[in-house]
Amino acid sequence: GVGKTTLARLVFNDPKVQSYFEVRLWICVSTRFDIDRLTRDMLECACGNRFDELTILDTLQNKLKDELVSKRFLLVLDDMWEEHDESQWHLMVAPLNCCMVKGSIILVTTRKKSVAKMVNATDIYLQGLDKDAFLSFFSTCIFNDPNFGRNQRLRNIGQQIANKLKGNPLAAKTVSALLKKNLDVRYWIEIRDSEEWKSQSGPNDIMSALRLSYEQMPFHLQRCFLYCALFPE
Repeated sequence: GVGKTTLARLVFNDPKVQSYFEVRLWICVSTRFDIDRLTRDMLECACGNRFDELTILDTLQNKLKDELVSKRFLLVLDDMWEEHDESQWHLMVAPLNCCMVKGSIILVTTRKKSVAKMVNATDIYLQGLDKDAFLSFFSTCIFNDPNFGRNQRLRNIGQQIANKLKGNPLAAKTVSALLKKNLDVRYWIEIRDSEEWKSQSGPNDIMSALRLSYEQMPFHLQRCFLYCALFPE
C-alpha cells in the first residue's frame, strides 16, 4: 500500500545493483511462511530451472548452498506477513549464512514490526508521501496532470479527499479510479462526504478507501470479487 514492494523492485532492478550482485533472487513470501516452498523458490530463481522432484528440505538447502557458494547475492523476501518461532527463520537462512560472501544482502519487506524484529533487521520505516507530492500523484492518477486539469473546483474537493488518504499510494490509486470515471462535482462531493471515512481507526488506516472502492463496484463485480476471495492466495 505505501510502496514497499515498488521501492524494493526499483532497487532490485537498478543497473548498479545488477552489476554488483552475481545472483539476485526475488521471492514473494506473503501470508504463508513455508520453508520448503521458499527454499525451492530460491533454488529455482538462482538456477532458472524447476526442481519439483526435490521434496526433502536438506536436499534443497544443500543444492541452494552449492549454487550460491562464493557468489555475492541479493535476496529479496517480499511481503513477509507472519512472525514465527525464530528457529524457523534461522533454519531457512542457514544455507545462506554458510555460503554468504562479503557484500551479500537479505532484504525483507513487511508491514509488521514484529517480523522486522524477528529477522534482526536494520529497519527502514517507509512513510507515506508528503502532502504536496501526494496531491500531485493523486491528481496525475485522475487527470494525467498534476494540477487537476486546471479545474479549481475539482482541485479543492480533490484536496479534501486526498487529505483522507494518509499519503498512501494504494489508497490514491484506488480512489482516483472512482473519481476519474465521473468528473461531476456532485459525485466528488458524494465521495468526499461518504460515511465510510468515519470508520478510519488510525493515521495509517486505508481500509475506508478500499471499502469505498468495493461499494462503488457494480453488483456483478462485487460478486466476482467475493467469489475470488474464497480461494487461498
